Amino acid sequence: MESRIAGQVRLRSVEIARARRVKRVNAATALATGALLATVTFRLFHFSERQLTPFRVLAGILGGLLYANAFEYVLHRFFLHWGEGFLVQRHGLHHDTAGAAEEPRYVNFATSPWVVVLVFALNALPVLALEHFLRWGLAVGIFAGFTLYFIAYEEIHWRFHLGGWLPGWMRAARQHHMLHHGGFEGRYNVFLPIFDWILHRGAWKRGSLHESR
Repeated sequence: MESRIAGQVRLRSVEIARARRVKRVNAATALATGALLATVTFRLFHFSERQLTPFRVLAGILGGLLYANAFEYVLHRFFLHWGEGFLVQRHGLHHDTAGAAEEPRYVNFATSPWVVVLVFALNALPVLALEHFLRWGLAVGIFAGFTLYFIAYEEIHWRFHLGGWLPGWMRAARQHHMLHHGGFEGRYNVFLPIFDWILHRGAWKRGSLHESR
């Protein structure tokens, strides 16, 4: 029995070390991809000083954070919890291994940095299209905001599951996420439940969101 426990502890330690390396690579990939998209956008649209003011950059960052929150909600609810496809099965491993030695293997957003690049590339298309037609000068800030959100999401999600310092005000966010793991619907945002609140606050008040599908 003791040898089995020791083996589980060693396995978890190995998995944590591996997942930590993946997390660092994902963060570096997100920074590089976000910076590349912002640079390409800047050169592609030839923004004037009037278009790329500090106010518009800040507005773009806030817009990027909100867009990333919406993307997270849609991805989590409709692609990771709906149906029986590959993504649902893969995400199911994250739920099924919570607390187990293998848990760290399934905590990262993706195990390959190319998945991170793909996510950024797919989300860049509507942002670039919007900038092309409206010329509001927001795209550079949006990419910065999306990048910051992605890195924060993965780091905070990691700490929710595997430990590490978090400010006291994030205890409620951790509880929100752990309720999702406990089988409660309407908690698809991991640490910043903006769209959860927008789309589910009525059901929360009625107490009608209990067991998930």
